[in-house]
Amino acid sequence: MKWINVKWEWTVPNVLSLIRIALLPVFAVLYLCSAAHPALLWWAFAVVVVSGLTDLFDGWIARRFNQISEAGKLLDPLADKLTQLTVVICLATRFQEVVWLMSFCLAKEVAQVVGGLLLLHRGDEVRGSQWFGKVCTFVFYSAMAAIVLFDDMPQGVRIGLVVLVGVLMLVTFLGYLSTYIGARKSLKE
Repeated sequence: MKWINVKWEWTVPNVLSLIRIALLPVFAVLYLCSAAHPALLWWAFAVVVVSGLTDLFDGWIARRFNQISEAGKLLDPLADKLTQLTVVICLATRFQEVVWLMSFCLAKEVAQVVGGLLLLHRGDEVRGSQWFGKVCTFVFYSAMAAIVLFDDMPQGVRIGLVVLVGVLMLVTFLGYLSTYIGARKSLKE
């Protein structure tokens, strides 16, 4: 069996991705405790905003200052996936309409991780995120931050945001599936 060999590099983008991962339990505790202490919603919202900003800046810094690394190409999407799963799981504890998004998000992320690992195992290179993934991540952060901050928003608005995120996740999944199929074909040639 061929092992994935990626050298770790201490770059600003990689550190920002690590910070994003470290913020996950902070968000979960703040959000889950906000049921008893509503003021904590502001702090949970702030954590989502900071997480989103670190996601934005790690990619920009990596490209702008030539700090793109193989480790970063793995760590950034891992941080995205863990963030999305953590946020939807927490929101699903309070809002029933988020449960289906949580299930879909989990299935999508597992499928993408398995597909990516299969490509790496077969000798493909680590690929960076695509534009449609970036759009989906931006909309995800925006919609989920709004749901966190305005937990009393009308249910119809919350359902609309959840559906929007779900549709974009599906489009993103199909886009990455197409990329995966193309990469598999090129590896066979």
